Amino acid sequence: MKLINNKRYLVFVMLGLVNILIGLAEMLKIIPYSGKATPGVSMIGSGIFVLAIGLYLSRTRESKAMPDERTKKRDMKVHSGALGIVLAYVTLLALMDGLWSSNTINLGGFFLIFNHPGDMSVLFSRYMSIIFVAIVSVVVLTVYLDKKGDV
Repeated sequence: MKLINNKRYLVFVMLGLVNILIGLAEMLKIIPYSGKATPGVSMIGSGIFVLAIGLYLSRTRESKAMPDERTKKRDMKVHSGALGIVLAYVTLLALMDGLWSSNTINLGGFFLIFNHPGDMSVLFSRYMSIIFVAIVSVVVLTVYLDKKGDV
């Protein structure tokens, strides 16, 4: 297996390996965890996924084609829009946490991401929901601006 000498993809490989090691350490009870759900399996799964992405990108050649101006402008709008959506979502989570701690609102554990973050599983579900919102917003905005045409 011949890897391209590029340090950018080494970050993906290292992040994947670190995720797998943290997941294994949590499953083997090396890292103490007091929550109900165990995030070790999902850490291992995400580590394998990131490791596979890093290995795939390190084996493929980069094209020397420069993106055109329309693609650069679209990507700039997508990234700024996705950042705004993620910041709005994090603000919503912070507001819900403030309302939760003042006992103004009580969802009764229906949405785990809106529960008070005293448990590690709640923080982990918030982290994963923020990543999910970021990925979905980038994909949706990219498809929308591609279909829209003139950016």
